[in-house]
Amino acid sequence: MKIRIATILIFLLIVGTIGCKENTALEYENDPALYFENSYYTQQDSIAHTFFIQPDDQMRDTVFVEILTMGYPTDTDRPFVLEQTNAGKPGSAVAGKHFVAFDDPEMLEHLKIPKGSVRKSFPLIVLRDPSLELEEVRIELKIGENEYFRSGIDEWTNFVVKTTSMAVKPTNWDSYWKYYFGITWGSVKMKFIIDNTGFTEFDGGSLNLDYTNYLSSKVKQKLLEYNTNHPDEPLSEADGTLVTFE
Repeated sequence: MKIRIATILIFLLIVGTIGCKENTALEYENDPALYFENSYYTQQDSIAHTFFIQPDDQMRDTVFVEILTMGYPTDTDRPFVLEQTNAGKPGSAVAGKHFVAFDDPEMLEHLKIPKGSVRKSFPLIVLRDPSLELEEVRIELKIGENEYFRSGIDEWTNFVVKTTSMAVKPTNWDSYWKYYFGITWGSVKMKFIIDNTGFTEFDGGSLNLDYTNYLSSKVKQKLLEYNTNHPDEPLSEADGTLVTFE
């Protein structure tokens, strides 16, 4: 008798679990939501951008933010809402000054999930304002609610884009790049690497070992050439620290 009761309970538990999953799927299908891909898959809640690695005359750049849907694709385009939640706060980016506003006609065409799709690579256009030479500003993003998409889970619907024109230390310098370019990091050193290799994808993950060794060898040779040609003024950071790649 006890065995029969246990079997029934297990059966009911399985049926209940399946029912919950079906109800959840129906909920997302009939009442879809949006979320930021990075927040959902990698728990990364921000992107750091800098004009430092761009040519001096480049006044605009694009940061792509991946947005996904919960639910199935539809046969029509579905507009969505992006909001800046930190507007007016200290350190916040200013629409029209640091980035193209979301209600600007240039951006409205991008604020939609295309028909037949469940994702959008949204192009956030950042602007090179002179103030970025001295500061980093934040665009705190939130996916809003409209007739096409309900409000999703907070942890997945908030994201931050930071932008500046100052040098930004790669997040993986101490765990990866220090083995090729040395332990110390500085803005002059960073600029020297970029100018002499053309490489800018420092936060893009591990690369082929032969290629990273090539980058390391090239900057070491270029530094030797620079210091040979400037014996009285070897390459140094603003505080006088010598640039080295050891």
